[in-house]
Amino acid sequence: MKRIAEKSKLINLPPATLPGHEEASGAKVPLPSPAPVGGPVAAAGNASASSRSFTGVGAMMAALGQGGALGKELEEVKARLAEFEGTIPVRLLDPARIQPSAFANRHSTEYTSPAFAELKREIEQARVNVQPIKVRPGRVAGTFEIVFGHRRHRACLDLGLEVLAIVEEVTDRDLWLQMDQENRGRRDLSPWEQGRSIQMALRSGLFPSVRRLAESAGIDFSNAAKLLKLAELPDDIVAAFEKPTDLQVHWAGPLSKALQIDPESVLARARARALDARGTVPRASKQILAELLGEGTPGVLAPEVPVTVSRDGVKLATIRRAGAQRIVVEIHRAVDLQDVATQVARWLEGEVPERVPER
Repeated sequence: MKRIAEKSKLINLPPATLPGHEEASGAKVPLPSPAPVGGPVAAAGNASASSRSFTGVGAMMAALGQGGALGKELEEVKARLAEFEGTIPVRLLDPARIQPSAFANRHSTEYTSPAFAELKREIEQARVNVQPIKVRPGRVAGTFEIVFGHRRHRACLDLGLEVLAIVEEVTDRDLWLQMDQENRGRRDLSPWEQGRSIQMALRSGLFPSVRRLAESAGIDFSNAAKLLKLAELPDDIVAAFEKPTDLQVHWAGPLSKALQIDPESVLARARARALDARGTVPRASKQILAELLGEGTPGVLAPEVPVTVSRDGVKLATIRRAGAQRIVVEIHRAVDLQDVATQVARWLEGEVPERVPER
């Protein structure tokens, strides 16, 4: 306060007037100053009694006390700002300055789908994305990274429109959680896309385990584990389908089991299917799944279904596949090897034993 008082001595303001002390012309008449202490000598030291000035501190206090126009204007501004308290501000941004997220989980085929074409039509008619996307500041000044809203951003970019966006600083972990929640609330991801998203989050260290991820995201743990298994299928298996987004969550189990039993055969069928599919009419995804598992293929036994040989209800042997050209026969009673060889020879000549699925 002492420093403010000292500095305010250097500020001179026009002399004050009291209400009613105006000249006929309307000009304000300065207030008379009290007689200076020391008589005429002191008075001589003043250029004029009417030119005495107030200090800066005094002038500010007087203005605040009088509640002038400035005070009223400040109150109006405060009232207007209070109307926006708790709201989230949005901005129109150049989509070219916005980059996809490092955790983006949409497959490229999504942007050629009928659903995306419909979204573009809606945005084109409104001339703006009515539902804002969310971004965070990018590493380069003036750029942004998408938190959620990749489809809306892509639509605006294709249409040459500015994109309505919320700008907020978020961590990588919060970005993934918000993106996952927003996707499930709008257009859900395919099982394969969900699995890849979970896989990416775990590999990036955002969560220590699938269970912790499921708890944080509010999703079922067992379903999250199945989705992750689907994402861990080899690329050759995924490429055998028309689109990765055709893969269903309940296919992860049979495909994984088939790969454990006979990986060479399953992968060979997948590669052959990918080559044969070029330029051909698309086939149903369930048909492709059956081909990969060897179901319905002559000479190929489904790896997850062993075959038993029995007589009068007594199991004599079990046959299972153990490779592309390898079959294992387990005999469950004492037999002579020569007799077994004779029986196998007869079977290869056309005598096929009865097949009963093992229970």
